[in-house]
Amino acid sequence: MINIPNQNLETDNCSISHQMLFQTPLFEIVVKNIDNRELEENVYKLKEIDIDGCKKSNNGGWHSKDYSMRVEEDQDNLQFFIPLLDNFQHILPILPFEPKIVSIENYCIWANINTKNNFNNRHNHPGCDLSGVYYVKVPEGDVGNLVFNDPRHVLSYGDQFITKRYVGGESTSRFPVEGNMYLFPPSLEHCVMPNKTDEDRISISFNLNLR
Repeated sequence: MINIPNQNLETDNCSISHQMLFQTPLFEIVVKNIDNRELEENVYKLKEIDIDGCKKSNNGGWHSKDYSMRVEEDQDNLQFFIPLLDNFQHILPILPFEPKIVSIENYCIWANINTKNNFNNRHNHPGCDLSGVYYVKVPEGDVGNLVFNDPRHVLSYGDQFITKRYVGGESTSRFPVEGNMYLFPPSLEHCVMPNKTDEDRISISFNLNLR
């Protein structure tokens, strides 16, 4: 994605203030203190409990049930996510929002295992303030990029003048890295490309309601 900052342009004949409007934030966070092997083991334990999982955006693979901090019967299984959940209190307050994030009002979290050729259709995450994904296990090779689709209407209008100069294409990709987290607006549509390796790719996704 092309990143064009605000800038002031001055000539002898005019003064131009170049202002970027309605930009979409994406936070890439390297989480340094999680034992991913413990988290990987926890995801497989959760799969043993909920072997069938559920069908959401996933084509193949295993998608766990969604677990919420507000649902009493979810509390036992939320323990499997503790290594990740404990990091939210350190990450969220330092995000560059004004006013700052002071608490999590609710979260919904689930695990994903994508085996060979599994992928996720284009979707978004309504009903929350921030969405995110954390990569627990990423094998070597083409495990399938996380692809974000540009939300601006300029694409549907076919405005090639703006599209070529500012958008840089209809989507932008991020390659999964073990230990990386992405946070993004829940309205931002995204998909996951097929895992072309012979090993499982494991991620944990979540929705946050914040104050």
